[in-house]
Amino acid sequence: MKRRDVLTLPGLLIVGTYANALDLGGALGAATDATKAATLTDDEVRRLFAAIDSQPMSSYSNKAMVDPVLFRVLYGAGLRISEALGLRLSDVDTGAGTLRIRDSKNGESRTVPVTGRLTATVEGYIAAAHPAPETSDYVFYSVAAGRPVNQSTVYVRFRGYLADAGIPHFTGGPHPHSLRHGFAVANLRRWAAQGADLAVMLPYLACYMGHADLRGTQYYLRLTADAYPEVMARAQVRFGYVIPAPGDEQ
Repeated sequence: MKRRDVLTLPGLLIVGTYANALDLGGALGAATDATKAATLTDDEVRRLFAAIDSQPMSSYSNKAMVDPVLFRVLYGAGLRISEALGLRLSDVDTGAGTLRIRDSKNGESRTVPVTGRLTATVEGYIAAAHPAPETSDYVFYSVAAGRPVNQSTVYVRFRGYLADAGIPHFTGGPHPHSLRHGFAVANLRRWAAQGADLAVMLPYLACYMGHADLRGTQYYLRLTADAYPEVMARAQVRFGYVIPAPGDEQ
């Protein structure tokens, strides 16, 4: 399965914005401390985005314009924070509804499709944030379009939004990468609810998310199975005792 073929992969259900992932049914079951730190509940996702969306406009910062879209891209397309911040205008094809991820963590590039709703959100943002667009401009910038938002700045802002939303912060999370976790978990929950064969779907998810192999994707299966009994039931039938314990996601 080659990275360049990701657009032709069947069966991948993509989360368009945070609201698309919420009507999946079922309450959170018992979860480990590691799971709590790495993932957000449906209610926490709603509260988080409400806090992000409520930031007032300011002449000193463009975060009220950037952050609602940046964090939706993390959650709606499952990108790593470095991948989202590395997006340039030339990487966004709103006509095709795709994002081009260049030189990702594993040294490969991929093109990922996103939903029409997320495409429209990004398109509206670009029109407002880039009145004189250059293809080399970074999609998400702080002061000038030629410089992306600093990753540490994103982490600081995220911690502030967690506090505004009344979401506790544990050792190790939640953090911006938790939104990427949420993308994977939402798809696994949906597939389990639809009775899909998770062993068949994991390679699609791995390809979409830019994993070098299935180990990183199996990490998400473990997180999901820990928190959602309906996924655990299907995973145990298909994988038995081979589901790995949570480790470092790739």
